[in-house]
Amino acid sequence: MTSVAARVQDKTLRFVRAVFSRYYRSEPPPPIEVREPQQREFAYWEFGKQVMVRHLSFQSVGELLRRLAEVVPLHAYRSSAYFRYPAAPMEEKGWEGADLVFDIDADHLDLPCADEHSYRVCPVHGLRNSDDGKCDECGSGLSEVEWVCDRCIEGARAELIKLLNVLTDDFGVSESEIEVGFSGNRGFHVVVYTERLRKLDQMARREIVTYLTCEGIDPSLLGLPWKGRRVRSLRRPSLDEPGWRGRIVRSVASQLERSGEVQSWLEDPDWGALRPSRWRELISRAISEERVNVDPVVTQDVHRLVRLPWSLNGKTGLAAARIPLDRVEDFDPFEEAAVLKGPPVRVRVLFAPRFRIGGEEFGPFEEPAEVKLPVHAAVYLILKGLAALASQ
Repeated sequence: MTSVAARVQDKTLRFVRAVFSRYYRSEPPPPIEVREPQQREFAYWEFGKQVMVRHLSFQSVGELLRRLAEVVPLHAYRSSAYFRYPAAPMEEKGWEGADLVFDIDADHLDLPCADEHSYRVCPVHGLRNSDDGKCDECGSGLSEVEWVCDRCIEGARAELIKLLNVLTDDFGVSESEIEVGFSGNRGFHVVVYTERLRKLDQMARREIVTYLTCEGIDPSLLGLPWKGRRVRSLRRPSLDEPGWRGRIVRSVASQLERSGEVQSWLEDPDWGALRPSRWRELISRAISEERVNVDPVVTQDVHRLVRLPWSLNGKTGLAAARIPLDRVEDFDPFEEAAVLKGPPVRVRVLFAPRFRIGGEEFGPFEEPAEVKLPVHAAVYLILKGLAALASQ
């Protein structure tokens, strides 16, 4: 890196930190809330440093807010676990339980849009498509861009809705025990607060993941046509049944309705209407569609650090916004999580597809160019590695 490039990078980093500082020091302060904060471990990443600051303890949210305003973190977290001594080393904390946490990330969903925004950029010449990972003009190494589009968010939202349905319908979790949040980047977090699940160990939490993802499911044990069983002897299906049997039956009905294959089955469901091999095909697709894709590592970790609600995500500058349950279907993260304030700023953009944030659309920027952008859009591109402050 040249001395000029290093100065621009340093200046850009200081600019982003100043914008984050304005957010954490705002009046009124960000609506950050933590249940039972005195029993939580807190942690954060600082700007320009490669080590996480951990094992922090605060007696109140007010004390936490003062620390955030002081240090201005790039990322901020709290533990899902409750500890007797949260500031102690891990082996001395005294674990007293943990919230049940789920993470849904668009990057783990194998969405068809992923290939459409798989970008690599040169720090000088912008978008490049070299096979060897180097710029074909200057030889600089290319950086992978972690881009998120509306279809990424909608794919993650579909998984979120499925998860919430299973939690309330199958596990009996009440809506008052559920907290939903945007991750600040490309997915959603769900936290379940209930005493009856707090003491679950890693194995029990892994079993919950297995149930959600239908890992190892045997449809024949649900009374569904599978393994060549005689279908006429099976209990007739009902579209109103609970649990996975009901979900699979409803998905099969939806598939048949879309195909127009057996319209009469919708009025009078009967497993004898089709060949066993066709039922297996339909049921396999139903399981694939209905299973809930969550990150198993996050859920089974009883010491997991969870992003603080309404803290800023250091990969985007968007807030990890809380989402009321009645807003899950229409919450717009690119609008409602764009909380950064400040005057427009001039940046040099390497590349960006057309994108929207904060109620406006920008780009596309197909070649490197200097442009003036609102602060939330500028910070978004900077943290994606696609822009830097324009040199004066």
